Amino acid sequence: MRNDDATARVHDQQGSQSTDASPETVRLEIRPPSPRGTSFGVEPWQCEIRSFRGEVIYENGRFPHFRREDGEFDDADEHDGRAYHVLARLRATGQLIASARIAPAESLAPSKVMALDQSAATRLLRSEQLRQSDVLEGARWVVHPRHRGQSIGRLLVVASNVLARQLQRKLIWVLAGTAAGQDALLRHFGFWEASPDRHSMPEVGDAVKLLACRPEQLLHRHAELAMQVAPAVNDELARIYPGRQSSPVDHGDHNEPETWRTGRRRPA
Repeated sequence: MRNDDATARVHDQQGSQSTDASPETVRLEIRPPSPRGTSFGVEPWQCEIRSFRGEVIYENGRFPHFRREDGEFDDADEHDGRAYHVLARLRATGQLIASARIAPAESLAPSKVMALDQSAATRLLRSEQLRQSDVLEGARWVVHPRHRGQSIGRLLVVASNVLARQLQRKLIWVLAGTAAGQDALLRHFGFWEASPDRHSMPEVGDAVKLLACRPEQLLHRHAELAMQVAPAVNDELARIYPGRQSSPVDHGDHNEPETWRTGRRRPA
């Protein structure tokens, strides 16, 4: 697995004989953006995410810069603190087995999508009649090798889209790697190719394409799983933002979201 910047990494190979993930075996956890002025990597859960991603992306030494001189794995990224982190853990043990990151695009400085393919991103926003503040930028979608082939990638995608809907975001965009078919897998889940252009990322030996999805459309396509996932996402939002009655909308202060639309136990 290879992952850099906004490159989506959803490794969930088709055709496996493994048992699919379900809410009965996998527990979803959502962590909110960090307060402004704080560093990502101080809290234990933040260190856990960085270590987990670094170990997986390290790929047995293929990308050595994800292992520090002290031997510890680490994936530090400037956008982690601005993002929501969607985590999947084994319910029985609490072990972290997958993670994804989605961030309000307008809060990133800059958005990696805008930085790499601004013309395509601008055309996409214009064609969908959206603003950048309507968009979540997906990145760092990582599944541990021992848990691939169990639909964990699909679970992350659906949970991220449920979260996007609850955040009142109308689009998710990602830069998807093409070398190992991550772009094809995301299209299988319901993303579309927003631009035919490929952009080289020599540092990870891959080329990426801009993909996008409308949460409402993707969730309709995965309605059964979305209905199962929605209560867990809503419960996590209720834990993060107690007392709020509608969707958290990012206006620069992640501790005081303005609204949160309740949808507890409603179909996604």
